[in-house]
Amino acid sequence: MTITEKPWFRKTLLTLAGRPCLKEFLKASKECKSAQDRILSKIITTSQGTAFGKDHKFSSIKNISDYREAVPVNNFEDHRPYVERMCKGESDILFPGKAIFYNTTSGTTAKPKVIPVSKDYFENAYSGLSKLWLYSCLLDNPTIYNGKSLSVVSSDIEGYVEDGTPYGSISGMVYKNIPNVLKSTYSAPYPVICIKDYLKKYYALVRFALAHNITIIIAASPSSVIRLHQTIMDEYEDLIKDIYDGTLRCDVAEQIDPSVRTEVLKTLTPDPKRGKKLEKLMEQHGDQLRPKHFWPNLALVNTWKQGNFAHFIPRLDGFFPDSTVIRAFGYQASEGRAGLVMHNSWDYSVIAGHIYHFEFIELEQRNQKNPDVLQAHEVEVGKRYYILFSNGSGLYRYDINDIVEIVGFYNQFPIFKFIQKGEGVTSLTGEKLSEEQVIKAVVETSKELLAKVSFYTMFCDEKNFCYKFFVEFKDTIDSTTKPSFITALDDKLRQFNPEYKDKRGTLRLLPPSLYELKENSYERFKETLIRYGMAREGQYKDVYLTKNQKVLQFLEKLQK
Repeated sequence: MTITEKPWFRKTLLTLAGRPCLKEFLKASKECKSAQDRILSKIITTSQGTAFGKDHKFSSIKNISDYREAVPVNNFEDHRPYVERMCKGESDILFPGKAIFYNTTSGTTAKPKVIPVSKDYFENAYSGLSKLWLYSCLLDNPTIYNGKSLSVVSSDIEGYVEDGTPYGSISGMVYKNIPNVLKSTYSAPYPVICIKDYLKKYYALVRFALAHNITIIIAASPSSVIRLHQTIMDEYEDLIKDIYDGTLRCDVAEQIDPSVRTEVLKTLTPDPKRGKKLEKLMEQHGDQLRPKHFWPNLALVNTWKQGNFAHFIPRLDGFFPDSTVIRAFGYQASEGRAGLVMHNSWDYSVIAGHIYHFEFIELEQRNQKNPDVLQAHEVEVGKRYYILFSNGSGLYRYDINDIVEIVGFYNQFPIFKFIQKGEGVTSLTGEKLSEEQVIKAVVETSKELLAKVSFYTMFCDEKNFCYKFFVEFKDTIDSTTKPSFITALDDKLRQFNPEYKDKRGTLRLLPPSLYELKENSYERFKETLIRYGMAREGQYKDVYLTKNQKVLQFLEKLQK
């Protein structure tokens, strides 16, 4: 074991890197208004000479009022003309110099977003926050680096914009550029992350991971953790053979970039002892085999727990050792990593107010002509807001279309829960049905009827003025339960949404209809979205409510 593989050395270096980041964050959190003013001033001063800065007269901005008068609330389409100029090679457009990278989104539009990342912003908002995040994880979970880590991220480079700058996954870029001492904790080499075939990538990830003592799992979506386990169960015989022989199944190995394939395969060595151990575990537990059996020292699983992802967390019950902590990721999106989770017990985030400038618009005022816009120190506990942010990478008063609820304060920085995407609301006749309402209705209906649901999506049928409920039941249900389920679901939606109740009562909305899906539809659906470029594996977001016609086509193909 080299010194970089020794737990005490890893912890020491991470402490040296993370402690100053925590100190800076804590200091800023004790003086929210002044910290936010400093960040805004820095953003404005740095970008005065850019095309955006000149167009919006940054040189005349002295305070937040001036900023709001000069810069309207923006979305990506407002930024797109500037971004397109940058992609063609122009400098000093949204920030000084050029982008070092473009982060892509998992949007379903024909023209995806590419979010520019500046060098300074990457170092502060990604590398810096990663150090703070990992250090906070270490403080609560001191054994996470006693073994190896298993991470599920996307490849950093998926292509290049016109001037040759790469675009792809920022999580992959962070994974690739993390300090070498932490790279030594990876169970899988970076080229494995770059395998394009979704199912073969998961095989390779678990093939490498099963050979090690995994003490931390990092996966944005809990569905990815479930997929890892399912891959193990489906491919157990081949996986054990590979571990015995020190190999990687040929059809999987050929997916690795040929220029590094030999080097990657050399890292594998025969391990009959581990192979025999895994064989015995399968003999002992059979279909009840879980990660807790082959990774008994797993200390931490870091995944998203807020918003729609909360629906998946109960499905992880019994997966891990009793001592394993399932810790929430902080608030983050393709546009920025703007929130932090500071402790194991948190299922909410604190604003990264030492790096981003934040503004908030109350939920009810979103569509008003001149809504009241609040600063971070002005929000109130219990209220829901649309969140806006400005950063050092060219996003100004950016409306990310996310709804959050303030639940408290960390010193003076607001703590919030992510509720849902604003676009996660559909409306045929003014009912404004939300994903949150659909999820709650399905959960309660399932409990009342004792009908277990594996996967579902509600489709908003704008042509026929009704909702179509596509569902895969976990267990076979009798023919009478299906109509009872959709009727009960309709009743729950009426209960949770007065406008839905009104529109249904007046028949402006027709009754919802139920369409049963084939077994394992969730994985087929997810794989299809990824294959068609409508989602990215490392940033996959589950679809519970949609009006996207392509999604409807995919769902219809999965019907029984």
